[in-house]
Amino acid sequence: MAATIYYDNLGSRSATLTDGTTGSSSFSSSNVLSDELRAIDGSITDVIGGWAVNEGLQFNFGSEVNPTFCAIYSTVATSNDIKIQRDNAATGAFNGIANTISDIVVGWNIRSLTALQMQYWTINSTVGNLTGISEIFFGNPFELPVEPTANIITSHNFGTEEIKAHGANRYYFSKHSNYKQLTLSLDHMTSANKTSLETFANTVTNREPFIYSEDGTTGPYHWVRLVRPLTFRTVAPDIFSCQAVMRELTS
Repeated sequence: MAATIYYDNLGSRSATLTDGTTGSSSFSSSNVLSDELRAIDGSITDVIGGWAVNEGLQFNFGSEVNPTFCAIYSTVATSNDIKIQRDNAATGAFNGIANTISDIVVGWNIRSLTALQMQYWTINSTVGNLTGISEIFFGNPFELPVEPTANIITSHNFGTEEIKAHGANRYYFSKHSNYKQLTLSLDHMTSANKTSLETFANTVTNREPFIYSEDGTTGPYHWVRLVRPLTFRTVAPDIFSCQAVMRELTS
């Protein structure tokens, strides 16, 4: 699989969240989770609390959507399964089609989903407690139309500022965590390729974080934001090149 971007093109972060119990393959609204809005705050540091077995978090998209992946970030590894279920009713029995994530790893866990248009999508703990879930979103993967060329640049930026004082004394202040910046060059793109990249960039801008995967399947998965708008250059009639600069997020 080619280099792929996983982003929230369906509005997961603007969906209405409802927590509840999920026993007997059904959903019933109940105040069982704490800080469930952390699932859509863009941070991978702060986790949802109180997530026990047979409890779930429901995403109400307001209308039917058809995501083909679900991305879940966990700060701890666990063998407790996560089941992704869906329905067109807010309560009651689920549709019956489910996708399961087993053996949760630290970092991003990306599960492909059975294609099905539904309004309500629920993340359900079916085996044991989920203690480290910090971010969840649904979407459709965007496979880059061309492979980035060999001149992918990765720069490492320190988060320390040096202050020089009298007597050649130097003081160092930690302003933020160290981070990486990725620069990708995409060459020989058609007008259609350019349009698909513009659609993605106009959705995330420099505000929405997303996942960049170098091979689309095994990672590494980079949690990033665009640093600046995409830069396109015409290299021949209806043929374009593009540069994308992404900053890796540390939280």
